[in-house]
Amino acid sequence: MEDRDRNRTALNQALRDILLEASEDELREALEGTGEDFHALANRGEAVVQRALSDVHNAVVVEELHRSLGVLLQMLRRRERVSLSDLARDAQVDVSELRRIENDPQFDPNPRTIFQIERYFNLPEKSLVVLSGAVHVDNDLRDEAVRFAASSEHVSELTKEERKLLNQFVKFLREHSDQ
Repeated sequence: MEDRDRNRTALNQALRDILLEASEDELREALEGTGEDFHALANRGEAVVQRALSDVHNAVVVEELHRSLGVLLQMLRRRERVSLSDLARDAQVDVSELRRIENDPQFDPNPRTIFQIERYFNLPEKSLVVLSGAVHVDNDLRDEAVRFAASSEHVSELTKEERKLLNQFVKFLREHSDQ
């Protein structure tokens, strides 16, 4: 990082610290003579905070959806008794990407990979797109995806309950992707 960038970053951090620690009276006094309206700045600050909170919320939602996508992929593979390497070969996708989908909820999968997985498992078109985080989802879908992800165990064979849960979730995705 260049010195100029370091200096700008340090200045921004110092200003942020001053603003966060200053009292309302100190801020009003500091703004005197600048022509800035205290309430307008407060409103802008509140808008910035709201956007930041919204961004954090959206990131959490996408991570929850990605976790559900990973669990779904694992369960589909277990149901079909197919290894990651066999799925990668047959679906013509990279095995490392499949591994990251299953294990890293912060990983953003490639749209082509999502499409290939849908085709391989004969899932409705765009049913996995919602779990990839590529489109906005409603709370019902997010809640259902979180419940689904939380109820899976990592064993080789699907239990009767897991098979039922998997079938219900795929049906839910099918109905949701038709909307």
